[in-house]
Amino acid sequence: MDNLDKGENSIKFAMLYRDGQITADELNRHNDDITKECRKYLIGKICEREKANRVAEETVDALYERIGFEFGYSSRSMQHVISYARAVDHFYKTAPDIALSVLGGKIQRLSSENIIILSKMELIDVRIIIERLASEKTSVETILKEQKEQMQMKKRGRPKQKSHGLPRKSVKDTPPDDPDSQIMALVYTIPSWISAVENNFMNTNFDRVSLSAHRRLINELNELKETAAAMILILRDEKY
Repeated sequence: MDNLDKGENSIKFAMLYRDGQITADELNRHNDDITKECRKYLIGKICEREKANRVAEETVDALYERIGFEFGYSSRSMQHVISYARAVDHFYKTAPDIALSVLGGKIQRLSSENIIILSKMELIDVRIIIERLASEKTSVETILKEQKEQMQMKKRGRPKQKSHGLPRKSVKDTPPDDPDSQIMALVYTIPSWISAVENNFMNTNFDRVSLSAHRRLINELNELKETAAAMILILRDEKY
């Protein structure tokens, strides 16, 4: 299985079992078929479900130890795994494309700790960080630090001032020596849109969806199709 197939398979697998209704043995049998991000997410979902349904005699610490043993985690690490699963769920509600990209292993260089941190940030800042990760070689820690500084400056209502050195470029800026930056941002993002659309089609009972929702979705898809067609024409006219 190549990396693309593994990523797509991981997204479908995570969405199928995101309610935690999967056994440890079954999940462990799929270790080679799914991304590490998908595996950790599902372990967190299993732990959440077990925690909600535990018997009174079993303490939370004992539950963490039992489930951690089944997956090779210490009991202390299980709270972190749950926090990671909740962070992915947060993005699934607010920005499904980000959640699916994480589960499919498509966002490089982000650790589970980073995902938890991002889930507590404004969505616009999260997207800037992800785009910078795709277009720059700057370390994750530096990008997070700089974006947090930008957030603090926005809250104070004044632009950030640097005491020395050249100002660092933001992903919002179009680098004069990199005309591909904006296009490549789309190239990295569009596959996650496709996955989000496919996932919704797979998990929606259209017989139960209202006529109003049907029509709104058709309108939005037509808008997307027309926009894509117009961009394709422009690109072909420019280069071919």
